[in-house]
Amino acid sequence: MKNNKSDHSFLKEVSISLLSEGKSLRIKAGGYSMFPAIRPGDIVIIAPVNNQSNLIPGDIIVFRRDSGFVLHRLTDIRYHEKKIFFITRGDSSVNEDKPVTADKISGVVTAIETKRGKIKPHSNKIHYRRNRLMIKSIHMFDKLIRIIRFNL
Repeated sequence: MKNNKSDHSFLKEVSISLLSEGKSLRIKAGGYSMFPAIRPGDIVIIAPVNNQSNLIPGDIIVFRRDSGFVLHRLTDIRYHEKKIFFITRGDSSVNEDKPVTADKISGVVTAIETKRGKIKPHSNKIHYRRNRLMIKSIHMFDKLIRIIRFNL
């Protein structure tokens, strides 16, 4: 399958359909926004959310955006004018995401399969600054390695 926009849209629709039918998904994570809880290449098990009132801050939820799915930690639940808004943020992200409504939430992460085995997502205190510093260090190290290899 080519990595183009129509394939991405198709996979997104299939995933939404499977979750709405009550089926769980296993997906390979990409990106560093949830580092170190979820690392690129980890397998994330996502279960459907039948009742958003069961979600609590600390859960890692999956919600839809135009660009696809986002897996971020639920940090707060706010009520405004009889509507419920879910506030999320990646563990190494600088800012909170825009508030998400219940209809955009597709699932909740129930387990993460790492190279060391299967673990449950935890909601311990998140150290956003430390996590961002770790990401910057990883990227700087990668750049340094590329520069060294290029000059050899």
